[in-house]
Amino acid sequence: MSAELIAEPSEVRIIRRKRWGAWLLGVAVLLILIIVAIAGARARIIDLDVFLQYLTSGEILIGARNAILVGTVSMVLALVVGLTAALMRLSGNPILSSVSATYVYFFRGTPMLIQILFWYNAFPTMFPRLYLAVPFTGAVLIDLPMPVVITPFIAAVVGLGLAEGAYMSEIIRGGILAVDKGQQAAARALGMTQPQMLGRVVIPQAARIIIPATGNQYIMLLKSTSLASVIGFLELLRITQGIYSANFQVVELLAVAAFWYLAMTAVVTAIQTTLEKLFPVR
Repeated sequence: MSAELIAEPSEVRIIRRKRWGAWLLGVAVLLILIIVAIAGARARIIDLDVFLQYLTSGEILIGARNAILVGTVSMVLALVVGLTAALMRLSGNPILSSVSATYVYFFRGTPMLIQILFWYNAFPTMFPRLYLAVPFTGAVLIDLPMPVVITPFIAAVVGLGLAEGAYMSEIIRGGILAVDKGQQAAARALGMTQPQMLGRVVIPQAARIIIPATGNQYIMLLKSTSLASVIGFLELLRITQGIYSANFQVVELLAVAAFWYLAMTAVVTAIQTTLEKLFPVR
């Protein structure tokens, strides 16, 4: 081959393809955002002084704390219930598998709001008292009226936790099924018991799939804590509604609530990103 036909590396020009469609779409989106921002500024829909006044008020911070508390406790319950239901579904026992499938179908198919209302209103009617005694001794351990036991906090946690547990069951089951069957067979060949195989082989690999979806579900659960406002639990939205029903600063108070929901979401996203780095998807 002639030397003239061989181009030197310094002479090679890289021509990047121009994506005019993406640029036009970006400009259109930017223009829409600018128009919305200008319209909001002209309408003066938010009084910044009121917004800043309530942003760090004690009542609002209590509501944010309660939202985090309910969301976190509900997520822990959902993880425990979801893992149990997933293992039941994969156990091969037709009774356990059927019970798990029915649970997932029922709790995924009914709105969280209905479930919260059920635990707060219907469950105490079905079981008026919580009674627990030692058999054959007559010693009473617990004897309380159920309305005392099922507080708004408990009803919110149970309603949200069981509903979210159905989703987590399918997420965990999908993660476990994604682990190669050959590795499980190898673990059994090494003499591992079922709990050892799950703890050392299956769960660590399934976590790479489970963690991103779990982070998304936790974010959704934090926002769903606002549903507990219908049973009088003092979470962020309930307190916000109480304040703006008194001072009529509706938009400003809703903006405050939205700010704290976004702040909670940002923290959870940072934690999720850190966990994903510990269990990278390969």
